[in-house]
Amino acid sequence: MIFKNTRSTRFVPFLVLPLLFLLVSILSAAPRLELDETSVTVPVVQGSNGPSQYVDAFNIGDGTLSLTGSSNVTWLTATIGTDTTCGLSGGCYPVTIALATSSLAAGSYTGVLTLTDPNAIDSPQSVTVTVQVGGDVPGNLVFNLAPGGSTSSSFTTGSMVKTTVGAGTPWLTVSSATMYGVTTVTVKATASSGMAAKDYDGTITISGSKFAPDNKQVSVVLNVTTEPIATLSSNSVSFTISQGANKQSTPVAITNAGQGTLTVSSVTATAANGGTWLSAVAVTGGVTITADPTGLTPDTYTGTVTVASNAINSSVAIAVQLTVQPQGPPTAFVGGAVNNGTFGNGEPLAQGDIAAVFGTQFTYGDAQGATTLPLETKMNGVQVLVNGTAAPLFYVGPGQVNFEVPINASLANDGAGTIQVVRDGQAGNLIYVGINARVPRFIVYGPGYGVVTEPNGATLTGTPSTQPVKAGDVIVIYAVGLGPTSPSVPSGTASPNPPGLAEVPGTTQVCFGPESPFFQAPCAKASFTGLTPDAVGLYQITATVPPGLKSGSNTILLLLVDNIQSTPVTLDVQ
Repeated sequence: MIFKNTRSTRFVPFLVLPLLFLLVSILSAAPRLELDETSVTVPVVQGSNGPSQYVDAFNIGDGTLSLTGSSNVTWLTATIGTDTTCGLSGGCYPVTIALATSSLAAGSYTGVLTLTDPNAIDSPQSVTVTVQVGGDVPGNLVFNLAPGGSTSSSFTTGSMVKTTVGAGTPWLTVSSATMYGVTTVTVKATASSGMAAKDYDGTITISGSKFAPDNKQVSVVLNVTTEPIATLSSNSVSFTISQGANKQSTPVAITNAGQGTLTVSSVTATAANGGTWLSAVAVTGGVTITADPTGLTPDTYTGTVTVASNAINSSVAIAVQLTVQPQGPPTAFVGGAVNNGTFGNGEPLAQGDIAAVFGTQFTYGDAQGATTLPLETKMNGVQVLVNGTAAPLFYVGPGQVNFEVPINASLANDGAGTIQVVRDGQAGNLIYVGINARVPRFIVYGPGYGVVTEPNGATLTGTPSTQPVKAGDVIVIYAVGLGPTSPSVPSGTASPNPPGLAEVPGTTQVCFGPESPFFQAPCAKASFTGLTPDAVGLYQITATVPPGLKSGSNTILLLLVDNIQSTPVTLDVQ
């Protein structure tokens, strides 16, 4: 965060209004792509082609869609039909997905179908297609648990199934749930505190599936142990990097789910076919995996990172996939523009909001953060246009750009707006975003807690790792999306210091209460709501904790800013 106080004069040229009218006309005339499904999972009998799948594409804007389809794998193709009527959903373009899987060996394969109309908002969009050749039901499952622990594993089936647990295995339970035609079976193992450290055997029988390979008996082994158990935060990692771009890294945490002390002895990275693009190093608490596309042509590359340790599962593997894509324009993901407090998908942004946009090919260089104020509207050759206006930038990375929504961003056309990333003068796609005057949101961290401090602003409070709050405490809550202030602060510039010089008009209520019924929660009127001194786009609310709150960690904290409600966070109360 940048904390330098600056002053600047905002100049609005007379050409702004014609440009805004032009933007509104573009939004009202342009088609806008929407898909009824973005992922498909299909079980396939080995040696056969999979059954055709169907996705409907809709134009929820104006004009006419002109779609083309492309695939990143040879076994996946699509045919796009003409404009028709899809029942109660209205006009649509049916997309037929063909699966030429007869030559694929048993296993799981994933392809991506991309649907594009260069003149449409929210284009391109992708459908991820996973085929499970031979099915997804495993032949066996192995669980490692310390006494008193529990864990689970899930797999999918081709239709609704019946599950039967073998006799004499009280430590083993199975449940299933069906959604969008896919049944997920969850197997849970629980080691009671009195179970001796040894192996326990059990079985699960899957029956009744319309997909014959699903119907089988699964052997289950529970290894109860007092030794360390190495557990990964993720069993797989994927990178998508443009040809010729810089390398990228990602962390994977390694924790001990067992007893004793876990010690990692080695980390080995192995790329398939002897490639050298994959590397990994052990770090405190885990491993850092790096993919370097130098010298690679566009394709999909696979590898494995193996972590050896003194755990009962002496080596654990992380599957790594690198997709090297041809260089192209920057592409923002549909729905990829979110506030930087909660990162809530599908939520509108506010004037002056701190936001992030996610996508690909935003930059081919290393990530870069802002170092001076006022914030620049171009960093490392990258711009973010909000309704056609360049926004101040906090951070630019290959797949993420953080920016401030201009405080005067247009609210015309019922809040409909667009986000576009430009790299070195090459314009990317347009994605839709709603823009409101205010969309109050906490800055969330951990398991649903907000950033709440004592009055000095330096000490967190009200979380399990800090002291709980109590009646009479003065707290400072940090938030984004509270909108324009009086006086107004130009976009990209720091709020004035001392505090109180950029206040949010109206009344702010801070409400505390149980999750239900929340309407009975007591509320306190904030003594100050406005921009944080010396920061850009960051707001703070000062309030006093009211009496009568029930002690515990399930207190819900909510903001009502000028009668506009925030999403909730959790607060620990004494």
